[in-house]
Amino acid sequence: MSEVFGGAIDLWPVIIVVAAAILFLGLRKLTGRLRIFVLMIGGSILGFFVSVLLHNAIYALILVKLLDMPDSDEPVFFIVAVIVCPIVFAVGVVGALTSWIQARRLR
Repeated sequence: MSEVFGGAIDLWPVIIVVAAAILFLGLRKLTGRLRIFVLMIGGSILGFFVSVLLHNAIYALILVKLLDMPDSDEPVFFIVAVIVCPIVFAVGVVGALTSWIQARRLR
């Protein structure tokens, strides 16, 4: 798998720790709209990894092992990981940046 995605696939533990830190600090240190958008960023990162794991687990364990259907696929968690999480991440980044810039202007 590292040949396909290079070194990025090997960094998933670091990305999960960073996402958990974003969620923790967002809950503890921030307030208002900025808090919501930062939580969206961290949640979308963790949601991506959970969706990928669930997609692969359902395919490998249930569809292939139990039901003997290797040609089928599980689309729900795939769509969440590929479409929903990147959209939530983009909304969170844009919203956090605009909230942060707006708060700095009001000071």
